Amino acid sequence: MSPKILLIVSLVIFCFSVSAKTLLVNQAKLEYEIKGTGEHIVLFEAGAISGMAGWDSIWDNLPENITAIRYSRRGEGKSSSCVGDLTSTDYVKDTEKLLNLLKVKKPIVYVSHSYGGKVAREFSVRNPDEVSAMLFIDPINPRDVEIIEKLDPLGGKESNERLKQADVKMGKENNCCLINDIWNKTPSLGYGDIKNIPITLIAGVKKFENPERLFDTDKARELWGNVQAEWVLKFPKGRAVMATKSGHFVQDDEPKLVISELKKLIVRVNES
Repeated sequence: MSPKILLIVSLVIFCFSVSAKTLLVNQAKLEYEIKGTGEHIVLFEAGAISGMAGWDSIWDNLPENITAIRYSRRGEGKSSSCVGDLTSTDYVKDTEKLLNLLKVKKPIVYVSHSYGGKVAREFSVRNPDEVSAMLFIDPINPRDVEIIEKLDPLGGKESNERLKQADVKMGKENNCCLINDIWNKTPSLGYGDIKNIPITLIAGVKKFENPERLFDTDKARELWGNVQAEWVLKFPKGRAVMATKSGHFVQDDEPKLVISELKKLIVRVNES
C-alpha cells in the first residue's frame, strides 16, 4: 500500500475513532473538526476571535479531493481560554503540536483569514517542508496604518493610535490575547522568508456607497488591494485576486470565489 493511501486510511481511522472534538495541545484544550478523506490535507486558520466557526460559510461545499482540518485557537470558540498576551509564535507552536497529534505526515495546503495569515506565514517559515501551498483571504497587512496616514497626513497617526487604544481596551475587557500582536506592525514575512510555493491572496476591495470609515473609502480600498498584491506578487508563483464584492470576510461575502480559488490552488500543487 502506498504512503499516500496509508495516510488517508490513518486519517479516516482517526476521524471515526475519536469521539471528542478537543485535543490537549500545550496545556490547552483546542476544539477541532476533520472533514473528508481526500489526498490533499488542507488546514484552515481562522481570523481573530471567530474561531473555527469563521469557516462555516464554505465548510459544507469544500472540494471532495481534500481532507479538511479546522480548529479554534486558545481563547476562541470552545477552546480553552487564553492568558496574557500571545503572539503568532505561540499559536504556531500550538498548530505544530496539533498537526503532530493528528498524525499529519505530509505537507499541507494552508488556508488562512485575516490574523490567521500571520500565523500561517510564520508556520511556513518555521516548517518549510510542511507546507505545499497557501491561500490567504484578506490577511492582515502591517501597511494598513500607512494607508490611513497617506490619506490623512495631518490626523492619520492620531487616528491610528485612537483605534489601537480602543482595540486594546476591548481585548482586555473580553480576555482576547492577540490584540497587541495584531498591532505589531513589523513587516510581514514574505518571499525570501517563505520558500517558493504556489500562493494565492484574495483581497477584499469592495467599495461602499456611504463609507463610515476612512479605510472604507474608494481610495483606501484601492490602496489596500495594491499593498496586498504587492506582497504576494513578489512570489514567482504568487497570484493576487481582487474580491470586488467583498469586505474583510470574503468567505462570507463571496464563498464561491474562495472555493474556486482553493480548487485552482490545488491544481497548481498537482502541477508543481
